[in-house]
Amino acid sequence: MTHPIPTEPQPDPSDTIMAALAHGMAGHPEKAAALFEPFIKGGPTTTVGLCAALAEMSAIGPRKTLPKGGTFGLLVLNADTGERGDISVLPAGIRFAAQFSTAWGNGDQDTAYALFRALVAPEDEQAAKALADGIRALFDMAVVSLNEMTSRTA
Repeated sequence: MTHPIPTEPQPDPSDTIMAALAHGMAGHPEKAAALFEPFIKGGPTTTVGLCAALAEMSAIGPRKTLPKGGTFGLLVLNADTGERGDISVLPAGIRFAAQFSTAWGNGDQDTAYALFRALVAPEDEQAAKALADGIRALFDMAVVSLNEMTSRTA
């Protein structure tokens, strides 16, 4: 007679993401990286799910203040001059985070998914670094947004 091998219950992904965001809000973003590993090791589906959750958290507050018919977006500024910048000069991961969160924030999931696929398609070290940078940028944007909504500073 065989018995099934007991397995440990897996944590709810949303609980894991919220725990990571709580670390960021408390000023300890370095503690979030380990919590994101299962999403990344889970493959493209769980990784894009992580990106979507972080983008949603970054957009939820600002989206509430939009006028009727308004759209969510991010403004790129030149750090040296303070003038409008060009998104094409941003590093790939940061550019991905800005474009992905804007598409997601406006409900354009098809574009968000296409941006993700384009970023990871090369399946090389450069794409992996860009993805890591993009996830970190999405995380940072979500932490800033949540801190603003709760009037906290990390």
